[in-house]
Amino acid sequence: MDFIETKVFREPWDVNRRLTELKLDRKRLLSVVAVALNSGANATLFHPANAAGTFAYQDGSWSLRDQFVGEVWGVDRAAGIEAIKCEALKVKVAFSNVDVACDASRLPKPRSRKGAGAERASGTGLFGDLPQYAARPSGDWALYYLMADDTGAAELTRPVVRGGAFVAAIERLFLSNGDEGGEEELLQQGPDDIADDFDPQVARKK
Repeated sequence: MDFIETKVFREPWDVNRRLTELKLDRKRLLSVVAVALNSGANATLFHPANAAGTFAYQDGSWSLRDQFVGEVWGVDRAAGIEAIKCEALKVKVAFSNVDVACDASRLPKPRSRKGAGAERASGTGLFGDLPQYAARPSGDWALYYLMADDTGAAELTRPVVRGGAFVAAIERLFLSNGDEGGEEELLQQGPDDIADDFDPQVARKK
């Protein structure tokens, strides 16, 4: 079996170059993260314990489609995975809440269990304790997740799913460490910027 080491893109120019190859845009992806954070912050003590994650996932998934679906990207729900897809590249992107993002020493853990469809679509991990290696995938489609933690850190990662969790990664693109002021910048876009018809207000709970 052919094993590969995880590709990690940290520098902005490397990230942007790879995103261009994937027909994605960093600012739009971070706008999705801002929407998800805002929705999660709407949960109160009277909501169910999982409400913040549920709100963030639902609106994060909605915003991902709102930002990208058009001529290049379409809606995809195959195998129970709520995602967008690019037929030309054979790439799918879904949204996931995680415990931590943009930490090279730690692989993000999803806050909700991933299904069998995600496991089949993602490839095969080498060992659960060696997340920096994975088996070279044989499928036609590549499944990426836009991963966001509750601090606003975000990455676009092609993980390996096993047992409902991420056990390895084929590729990781670090989008934001959560303290760049990215959310404020996204909320102050001018009329010529993206998402000019949508103005999310981010307010985190103390």
